[in-house]
Amino acid sequence: MSNKHVLALPYPAQGHVNPFMNFSHEIAKHGSKITFVSTEFCHMQMMSAMAPGKDSLLGSKINLVSISDGLCPEDDRNDFRKLFVSVFATMPTRLEELIRGINNATNGEGKISCIIADLNMGWAMEVANKMGIRGAILWPASAACIALITRIPNLIDDGFIDSNGTPMQRRAIQLHSGIPAVYPQNLPWNCSPDQATQKCIFNYVLRYAEDLKLADWWLCNTAYELEPAAFSLVPKLLPVGPIMASDQTRNVGGQFLPEDTSCLNSL
Repeated sequence: MSNKHVLALPYPAQGHVNPFMNFSHEIAKHGSKITFVSTEFCHMQMMSAMAPGKDSLLGSKINLVSISDGLCPEDDRNDFRKLFVSVFATMPTRLEELIRGINNATNGEGKISCIIADLNMGWAMEVANKMGIRGAILWPASAACIALITRIPNLIDDGFIDSNGTPMQRRAIQLHSGIPAVYPQNLPWNCSPDQATQKCIFNYVLRYAEDLKLADWWLCNTAYELEPAAFSLVPKLLPVGPIMASDQTRNVGGQFLPEDTSCLNSL
């Protein structure tokens, strides 16, 4: 991947942005240029939280840019239904505009050659496919979760959930003997506060499950030894974990709040 220009696009939440930033630093060590794309809301949080003196180290390896998620500054980003609808409606076009601007400014040198997107931002693979750019999905959680997502059609056919993701029976779902069982009512979208939000999140998951098929590479923040059963169900998945910060990259972007080291004074 040396001398390549990689665009990294995490889902706008702390647990997703942080591993994406750490992964971006690892890619940068191999000579790649990184354009790290955040929503404007997350970008402001990251810049405010960055440790003093760390911006030059970050700037030499990774370029932080932002695009709008379509919401107003005062809107609640924890309202997933509002956030998902706004992201779908605005960010694909703005990401494409950003990439075209970067590519035009490079005069043929240093164009975006790969997009690495969070699975929750799987629509970016549609943008990559449209623009002729290689694409990779990076999932910062477990491989078992991806195995479950790729089998949603089977869950519907087997009567565990209906076409809206609503539980249809209380029998536990057992994808593999090596993966803990889960009950339909405990699936991520069924932990929503109301039925409208549940349906919205489920449709969001369905869409990025389809976009996953457009990616050239499927990456996951885990190790094969931790989840061999899940990898047997999703053979295309590549383990790249654990993704962790090094001493050189601690508190260099990716955090929404400044690091509090006051507790160390008592040690």
